[in-house]
Order: sequence, then C-alpha cells, then structure tokens
Amino acid sequence: MLEQQSTLALLQSFEVAARHMSFTLAAKELNLTQGAMSHRIRLLENYLGFRLFIRMTRKLLLTEEGERLLATLSLSLRAIGDEIEDIRSQSLRGTLHIGVAPTFAQNWLMKRLPEFQTLWPGINLTIKVRAGVMEFHDERVDLAIYYGASRYADLHQERLFDEQLIPVCSPEYARRKGVTQMCDLQEGCYIHASESTDSQQSFSEWRIWCEYHGLDIPYRKQHYSFNHYQMAIQAAESGIGVLMGRKLLIQPLLDSGRLVALSELTIASGMGYDLIYPKENSDRIRFKAFIEFLRQQISATSSSAGTTLAQ
Repeated sequence: MLEQQSTLALLQSFEVAARHMSFTLAAKELNLTQGAMSHRIRLLENYLGFRLFIRMTRKLLLTEEGERLLATLSLSLRAIGDEIEDIRSQSLRGTLHIGVAPTFAQNWLMKRLPEFQTLWPGINLTIKVRAGVMEFHDERVDLAIYYGASRYADLHQERLFDEQLIPVCSPEYARRKGVTQMCDLQEGCYIHASESTDSQQSFSEWRIWCEYHGLDIPYRKQHYSFNHYQMAIQAAESGIGVLMGRKLLIQPLLDSGRLVALSELTIASGMGYDLIYPKENSDRIRFKAFIEFLRQQISATSSSAGTTLAQ
C-alpha cells in the first residue's frame, strides 16, 4: 500500500491534471516531466482500483468515478489551503473569491469597495461576475451574491435585499410617447432583462408586474432583450423603450432624472439579493470581516433609501 504522504501527492497530481484536463499542463504546474505525470496518474488508478481518465488522441475526459473524486477532492484541498492560510496569518489577511451578479456589482458593490479596502487592506478580493449562480463545487468561489428566489439547502443563504419592480423610461421617450403612466402607453418597445433570474426567461419580470395589476400589455410584441441588466438600463436611458426596473439598481437614475417612473407604486418581484456560501466557511476571519462590512453597508442603504431588508 502506498504511504499516506505519497497518496496525498498523487491526489494532488490528479486534481491538477483534472483542472487542466491535460497531463502536459499539469506537469508544467508541478515541475514534472509529462512522463512522470502520467506515471503518477497510473499509480493512483492502480491504488484506487478504477480509472480516472479516458485517454483520447488529443484530449482527456474524466470517467464518472473521476468526476466524483474530483468534486470531493477540490473541496477538501480548498478547505486545507484556507485553513493553512488562516493559521499562518492569524489576522485579517488572505484572499476572498467572490461571485456576484454583474449589475449589482457595478451599481452597488463597486462604489463601496474603497471603504472595505481602507478597513481591511490585508484582504485581497478576486471578483467573478456571472449572470447565473456559480457552482461552488466546480469553481473557486468562497461566497456569492445573487438575485433570485432559489433555495440552497446545502449552503448558508441570507437575504440581503428584497427587490421591487417599477416600469421606467427616459424622459425623452416619455415625452415622445406622451405618457406619464403605463396605462397611457398605447404602443411602444418593451425592454427585458434576464440577468441572474432563476428561470433566465426574458419576459418574467414584465409578466409578474402585469399579473399583479391585471393588465394585458403586449410586452412580447415589440421588445429588446438582454442577459445583462446594465445593458438594459442603457437601452432605457437611450430612449429605446420602457424597462421593468429593479428599484435597487435604478434608484440613482430616478434620483438624477435620467430615468422616470411610469407607475406611482412598486411591487415585490418575489426575488432578492442573497448572500450564499458553504456553511463550513462561516467561522473564517476573512468571511466574517466581509460579511459584517456588507451588513453595515446594507443597513446604511436601508436607512437612507427605505430599501426593504430581510430580517
């Protein structure tokens, strides 16, 4: 039987090879020859009693057993690395990998990061934007902030903001169409955005708003659709049509007059911005620092703008 130290080395070699899906690139990362890398994988397969890779002419594929092992191994190696980093520093240092919805990152988070940097200069942030939820098992993400209504039983999930919907357009578009309320609009272009919504259906937010008000609006007839909400906002600012606005993201544009509301009331979208992360990360110092910072910023936003904060 292989010694434990050797087994750990072989498992690390497998994780690197699976991450690159290339023995050549894995060997380069580990400062090995390609032959030595292939030998390590064969030794590990013999020890485990099952194949990890399907070796094709120009590429590698993971076997079903290899995929299962990789899912567990990636989490374990990440946890070991995080624990070592915490033990070494015993302070607010290290790197946080954050996944975040693109427009929330642009319109809310980015303007607050200079304050976080001032408070905790020893913490590095690596931020990945994604229109849909990242897979914590498959990607290097420590925590995420996403918009939706899904529940994740195996993860810690905390509602930061509930979102409200309200139709908006540019002042120029409202003048051109002669409207101040949605009921005045006889014909127009409807702007849709699917960024971060669970269903990824472009029409979902307009459908929610129309069902609530009992209106039959032809929002599918003439439309522009985007999977990036900032582009949808820019389309509305440009006078292309009417956007179903997410209040948290478009409030500064309403305040400045760059967009105008075509309704006196907002309605609940049934979705919100959730903080999501693996439960085992809860006690890490860096996590606590960033999460407490988020809560303080949210409290300030809620106090100044009356935004609904989930308890």
